[in-house]
Amino acid sequence: MLKYSNPTWWGTILLILTSCQPRILKIVCIGDSITQGKVNRDSITELSYRYWLWEKLDSAGYKVDMLGSNNVWFQENRRQRIAPPVSPYTARTFDTDHEAFYGIKTGELLKGGFTHDSVTYLPLPQRLLAYGKPDIALVHIGTNDAKGDSLQTVNYLKAIIETLYARNPKITILLAKLNTPWVRFVNHSIEPIIAEFKAKYPEFKIVQVDMASGWVNCPDVPGAMTLDWAHPNTLGQKTMADKWVKALQSIGDHKAPLFNAELKITSTTDTTATITWTPASDNKYIAGYNVYVNNQLVNWRSAECGEKSKQCIALVFGNSFTITGLKTGNKYVVRVKAVDFGNNFTASEELMMELPRLK
Repeated sequence: MLKYSNPTWWGTILLILTSCQPRILKIVCIGDSITQGKVNRDSITELSYRYWLWEKLDSAGYKVDMLGSNNVWFQENRRQRIAPPVSPYTARTFDTDHEAFYGIKTGELLKGGFTHDSVTYLPLPQRLLAYGKPDIALVHIGTNDAKGDSLQTVNYLKAIIETLYARNPKITILLAKLNTPWVRFVNHSIEPIIAEFKAKYPEFKIVQVDMASGWVNCPDVPGAMTLDWAHPNTLGQKTMADKWVKALQSIGDHKAPLFNAELKITSTTDTTATITWTPASDNKYIAGYNVYVNNQLVNWRSAECGEKSKQCIALVFGNSFTITGLKTGNKYVVRVKAVDFGNNFTASEELMMELPRLK
């Protein structure tokens, strides 16, 4: 496991904390089963990203206070707790506090009144008052709203963010585009939500983390990141933790990536064209790429197996993409932008090119 002990990492985290605070990161992880994790009898079967995130921060030399009104994995016996994992780097014991609940919907998490693992929970504003003010909130919620994926869900999500801001206006919120990419309405609302809050509170640190990008939901293909299409396996948990950490490291970064795309068409059919480009570089980390055809964003993420249906727009992971829905004989203008974890992106004018007429 990589230890984050370089000067850039230290400097970025120090920006999150005010000068009068102790060097303790107070983090609340908000979500559903993907965040909570699960046990089966006497073993942890879904550790969740929380442990791997904590391990990275802990091994970087930070004391981490994980906050939340819940401190168990789903189905864990509160009277006979399972021993939490211990860091192999520091021998410290994982702090299991969190604000996540298996099967929870966005509105339920906000409004409270639900019973989970034999405990009835108050509304989120009251739960937040029961523990210290979080410096950082990681928000990955909405998967269980899939059937009711709507404006109402987005309004609940905005209310959660408003509640966190009210608890601590200096908080840093990392808002996830879900790794369950079929929840399209929620995922396509992440950027507008962030823009709305930045306009309302100009100093508010709120950034998106695209968990859908490069995510492999199908458990039956190489590189699978889930156990069952939704719940992350160990690779998926570590992938999520890595993205959260890279986003944290990129707070305050306003430098755009360097990108000399050398855009090329490698293959075509009557309706598709596969394009490739030279990977971009960045002073921090490249998050992915946006692809535009005739000024329209087209980098839809599709299922890896079964029906190859479009799911949501997500950053392209890697340096190639297949454009679909083209018409024989038409000309197209393709642009590609590199995006980093600070949501800085390259200008696209220099990446313009025309696709040839398809045969």
